[in-house]
Amino acid sequence: MKKRLERLTVLLLVIVMMFSLAACGQEKKDDGGADDAAAKTETESEGDDASDEMGETMAKIKKDGKIVMGVNATYAPFEFHKTIDGKDEIVGFDIELGKAIADELGVEFEVSDMSFDGLLPALATGKVDFLPGLAYSEERAENASFTKPYHKSVQVVLVGKDKAGEITADSDLSGKTIGILKGAVQEKTFPAHYPKAETYVLGKIPDLIAALQSGRIDGVCLDYVVASLYEKYNEDLKMSEIQYELTDEEDAGSCVLVRKDNNEDLIEVINTVLDRVIENGDLEKWEEDAIGLMDMDDIG
Repeated sequence: MKKRLERLTVLLLVIVMMFSLAACGQEKKDDGGADDAAAKTETESEGDDASDEMGETMAKIKKDGKIVMGVNATYAPFEFHKTIDGKDEIVGFDIELGKAIADELGVEFEVSDMSFDGLLPALATGKVDFLPGLAYSEERAENASFTKPYHKSVQVVLVGKDKAGEITADSDLSGKTIGILKGAVQEKTFPAHYPKAETYVLGKIPDLIAALQSGRIDGVCLDYVVASLYEKYNEDLKMSEIQYELTDEEDAGSCVLVRKDNNEDLIEVINTVLDRVIENGDLEKWEEDAIGLMDMDDIG
């Protein structure tokens, strides 16, 4: 009888130990599951924080794998249509800038051509991600953020080719008669920069060019792009060394616009690209290449 009780006691102890081990195993499994869940929650939280730090437009660009630039492709040499190898293409130095921005972000580049008055609404609604070539204004700043300026108009004096060597310094304009287009930015800015020169104002550039070629005036002040084309298509004309860049008050400069609010990260990337292409000369080269593609019909 005593031996039977001893066996029964041992059996009960074994059973108790088995249940204890099973409970411990379950507890560890439950703890592990809780740890895994906590780790997963923490990871998801970190991902949410990263998403919160990324601007709305940047998040869209990364998700879509592309960045869309809005343009009105009628502004040579910034962006304009050109037939190349029988195919209509949008070209210009803003297009090359857009490609550089896309490369910096590691995404595809896409151009959306539309009417000028549709550009800002398209940016505000997210149909496009950025707009190049626009100057700062309080009205635009209501719905857009601006990068640093990257381009300002340069005005030059176009002269007869045989007279180019005689007009090389600002003082050489003293007493000279320079043609100015009525209503153009030069009508106000040229006299401010060269008060000792005389001005001759007409309403059309071809009339000013004719006056120059006939000897009635000594030169014509034009935007660099326009002057380049008249030099290209007229062997008797040449750009002189006289040129001036508009002041900030006269021309705030062309900037890149992005959608307003929480897009500082995109602004930072674009400014980085602008610094690089200005410093290494790419932007200037792109402009010269674009001007090389232009003809007289592109300056209308």
